[in-house]
Amino acid sequence: MGRARTQWQFGDWDSLAKLDFNMLQHHPDRAKLALLAAAGQQQQGDTDVARQFLHLAQDWGCGKRLIGQIMVAGVYNSLGRAAAAGNDTTRMLHHFEMAIATGAPSADVRLITPARIRQQLAQLGLLGEKCEPQAVGSNTALPGAAASIGQSRQTMSEHLKVQSAAIAEQMKKQGADVANLSKALERTFRKEILNATKQIEAFISLQSYMNGGDLSPDMHGWPISPDFAVYLIELLETNDYDLIIEFGSGTSTVLIAKTLAKIAARRQGGLPAQQVAFEHLNEYQRKTVSALQKAGFADSVQLELSPLEPFAADNGKIYSYYSCCDVIAQLALRFLRDGLRVLVMVDGPPGSTGKHARYPALPLVHSHFVGAQVDVLLDDYIRDDEREVAQLWLKDIERWGLIGCLIEETMEKDACLLTIRSQSA
Repeated sequence: MGRARTQWQFGDWDSLAKLDFNMLQHHPDRAKLALLAAAGQQQQGDTDVARQFLHLAQDWGCGKRLIGQIMVAGVYNSLGRAAAAGNDTTRMLHHFEMAIATGAPSADVRLITPARIRQQLAQLGLLGEKCEPQAVGSNTALPGAAASIGQSRQTMSEHLKVQSAAIAEQMKKQGADVANLSKALERTFRKEILNATKQIEAFISLQSYMNGGDLSPDMHGWPISPDFAVYLIELLETNDYDLIIEFGSGTSTVLIAKTLAKIAARRQGGLPAQQVAFEHLNEYQRKTVSALQKAGFADSVQLELSPLEPFAADNGKIYSYYSCCDVIAQLALRFLRDGLRVLVMVDGPPGSTGKHARYPALPLVHSHFVGAQVDVLLDDYIRDDEREVAQLWLKDIERWGLIGCLIEETMEKDACLLTIRSQSA
């Protein structure tokens, strides 16, 4: 392993490229050796083989951080070779130093850089017989190397053109490989985190079932996240809402029903707030009904199947939104009183239904509940589309002559709470 590390530091890519699977598979440091072999193949221009060794390094347990360091160091090395071919000594020194510092942070950069430069210049055919690089620092020039490069350019102009083109192509491939590797590592990391979270949730669910007979709902993927669920419960506990309107049903529907029931029980027989949820897909409506039945709240929630239909907004645009206008109008007649407090939870429809898909929620509710105190809770605020919708709502509130206050909450998928009050409130 020590020999291969030295070969990498000096830039002996040919020796590293000679490492093969049979030599590595039983070696105790096979993961790191496979990574160095990938670096050698990459610098030799064989990206397909380099990619195979990278996969081996990952499979054999090489850390993501080290893989990223070596791959980025390879990019710096290619930049150094390109600068050398272009007779740019300053940039050449900088890039080779960065290559070593990135791939081997604990190495003596000043000591190793001259050897790396000599090796790379030799591979490029730019090292004259009398050129002997000396120990360098970031601001130290190499007169001998520079003179040799200049002389070589006069006698090898065609060679340099070909070499520069080859290096440029190699750098392009390396950049793409690094980007793909970064995305793959990010996907792997997220997958591992999600799996760990699901295992924790499953354990909690088993405990809940053994202690109370109920499985806890899933709170990742499409459903609301646990931190959002806690915030929702706090809102319901803190505010004496008369009506809760949900655009989009699921885990949150059951959670709201349970919370409202607990609040009503503490009031010694008081009636819980009215809960209405709109769902546009049959499949999810059936799932929500099943979840409510299992929890014993099937009769507590007015769950409406409301397929999407065109909604003409005052801004002149047409949106695809829940066909719920008649139900909203009926609710407004039923709750026709002063001081009405309404919570509107907006978690649908999906963004794929169109730009600013969730915008109609507030204009629709406001048109029927003029004078009510309305709180709008918007999920998935991490997305640009939801943030833009919130700003559109603030403009509408100002146009209506009302006061709006936007509170942003940092969560797994972020959220915002928009409170709407009259000027006299």
